[in-house]
Amino acid sequence: MSNEIKKSRKAIHNYTFGCGTTIDLNNYTAKCSATGNDKQFYHSYLANLIETKYDNSFTSFEANYVSREGKPSGDERKAEKLQDRIDRMYNQIKELKNKRSVLVS
Repeated sequence: MSNEIKKSRKAIHNYTFGCGTTIDLNNYTAKCSATGNDKQFYHSYLANLIETKYDNSFTSFEANYVSREGKPSGDERKAEKLQDRIDRMYNQIKELKNKRSVLVS
């Protein structure tokens, strides 16, 4: 038996992003900013995700990544959109009432 140390056979896939950071995405584990859970990706998928969705900024990805389980459900998003729409309509009604009061007086 030889006393040689086995070398790691795990491939290294280094990617360089716009902010100048070089990262081995093959061994990288992303952390969800909403839930705190760790998530691993295939290296080329993660590189494409950072380039397209996070404007090629790795620091932006680390700060803002939210996994699917951390995102609000479809019903919650629809309820938020409806509430925003209701608020806008109330504001529009207030503006119209103000215009009417100016025209009447």
